[in-house]
Amino acid sequence: IEEAVLYGKSGNPVVRYKEQKDLEQEKKVYALDLQFDRTAIRSAVEAQGEQYNVEAIEASMTKEDDGFQIVSGQIGYIVNEDASVNLIAEALTSWDGQPAEIRLQVDVAEPKGTAEELSLVKDVLGTYTTSFSSSATERSGNVRNGTKLINGTLLYPGDTFSAYETVSPFTEENGYYLAGSYLNGMVVESLGGGICQVSSTLYNAVIRAELQVDERYNHSMIVGYVQLSADAAISGTYKDFKFTNSSEYPIYIEGYTTDDKKITFTIYGVETRPANRTIEFESVELSKTEPEGEKVIEDSAQPAGYISVQSAHIGYVGELWKVVKIDGTETERTQLNKSTYTASPKTATVGTAASDPSITTMLQAAIATGSIDYCKSIISQLNAAAADAVAAGAAQ
Repeated sequence: IEEAVLYGKSGNPVVRYKEQKDLEQEKKVYALDLQFDRTAIRSAVEAQGEQYNVEAIEASMTKEDDGFQIVSGQIGYIVNEDASVNLIAEALTSWDGQPAEIRLQVDVAEPKGTAEELSLVKDVLGTYTTSFSSSATERSGNVRNGTKLINGTLLYPGDTFSAYETVSPFTEENGYYLAGSYLNGMVVESLGGGICQVSSTLYNAVIRAELQVDERYNHSMIVGYVQLSADAAISGTYKDFKFTNSSEYPIYIEGYTTDDKKITFTIYGVETRPANRTIEFESVELSKTEPEGEKVIEDSAQPAGYISVQSAHIGYVGELWKVVKIDGTETERTQLNKSTYTASPKTATVGTAASDPSITTMLQAAIATGSIDYCKSIISQLNAAAADAVAAGAAQ
C-alpha cells in the first residue's frame, strides 16, 4: 500500500512524470504475497483437532482362576499438527475467498501388543514368596495394599517398571496405614511402613526371571524376610526399585497375599531358556559388626514419662550371587550386588515435654548420661511422684 501511494510521487522529476503518464495508459498492478500467522493456525488446529483424537487402547490381560483373559486392543487416530498446519497454510495461500474444506492430516496409532502376542504369555519365568506373619495389622494392611497395586501389571519388551511410581502416593486415601519403617538407622512410624517387603519380594521374582534390574538399593539395616543382600528398599524418590522387561515377549506380574500372611509375586512370560539350565542365588556374608554401647535420644514432642526402646541391630556387609548350572554343573557365577547394613546400638527415645521446667531439666540430665536403665529409673521416680500427688489430692 505504501509503495502504491508513493507511485508517481517520489523520485526525480523525470521518473515521477513517466510514472504519472503510464498511469494514464494502464493500471499499475501489484502482486500480493500472502503470508499467514502459523502460530495462530497451530492454535486453531490444537483447539479444534483435539476432539478428533482417539487414543489407541493397548491389548490387555488379567489372570483368573481358570487362566488368562485377554482383551484385544483398538487402533487410535491422532491429528498430526505439523502436517495439518502446513496443509492449511498452503490452502490459504491460493484461497479465492469462497467456502473451502481442508482435510486435516490424521496419523494412525497402532496399539502396543496384540491378542495373539499376549496369548503366548503363560510360562512362569520367576516367582518368590515371603512371610509377614509377625506384622501388626497396620503393616499387614500396607503389604496387602502395595501388592494389590502392582498385581496385574503388563510390561511389553523394553518397558520399564518403577515400584515407587506404581505404589505411591503413600496416603490414607491410597489405602495406607501408619506402621514402622527404617529411617537413618531408626524405626519410625510412617504411612506405608512395610512397603519395602513388597518391593523386595518382587525383586527376588525379577532376578529369577532374569530380567534387567536398573535400580536397586538395600535397607539401612538388615531385614528378616529375605536373605542378606536380597532386599530392595524404596523410599521417596531417592530409593526406588526399577527393572526393564528385557525379554522378547510381554510379561505379566501377578501379586497376591494369603490369609496366613504370605506375599507372592510371579512373573509370567514366554520361556526361552533351555530346560537343562537352572539358576540359584547365594547370599554371602563378608563381614559382621556388633553394635557397641547404647544410645538415648530426646523427643521434645513426647510427654515426660514416655520412653520407647529399639533393640540393637548388627551391621553386615554382604553380596548376592547368581549361579547358573547346566545339567547340574556350575557354568557361571555372577555377583548381582554388594550391600552394606549399618550397625545400630540399642536405642531409647525419651519424651521431655512437661509443664514443670524442672522435670524437663531432670530428664535431659538423665538422657545426657547415655544410660537407658538410668533414664528408666528417673521416669519411674517421676511417675511414682505424680501418682503420689494424685493420691494426695484425692485424699483431700
